[in-house]
Amino acid sequence: MSTGRNAEDIARRLASVRGRLEATLQEPTSAVTGALVGLEADVAAVCSAVPNLPAADAHALAPEMKHVIGLLELLSKAISEQAAAEPQNSDSAALRRQAAAAYGGGQKRRR
Repeated sequence: MSTGRNAEDIARRLASVRGRLEATLQEPTSAVTGALVGLEADVAAVCSAVPNLPAADAHALAPEMKHVIGLLELLSKAISEQAAAEPQNSDSAALRRQAAAAYGGGQKRRR
C-alpha cells in the first residue's frame, strides 16, 4: 500500500471518529449505551499510524487530531456533568463516571 493511500485511510478513520464523537455530543447518553464501541481501537490505530507517515502527511492531519481531542474533552465533561446530576448510587451515574474517566475526564491536555 502506498504512503499516500495510508494517509487517506488514516484521514478517513479520523473523520469517522470525529463524526461519532460529534453525534455522541448531540446525545451524550448514547456514550453509555454503546455508541462509542470500538472508538478506543480506532483512536489507537490512528495514533500508531501517524508517526509512520511522511512529515507533510502527518502535519496535515494535526488540525483534525486537535479537533478530535477537543471533542473528547467536551464529551468527557458532558458525561461527567450528567453523572453528577444523578444520584451517586444509580447504575447509570456509575456508568457515566466510568465513561468520563475513559475519555479523559478531569485530565489537562498537554500543549
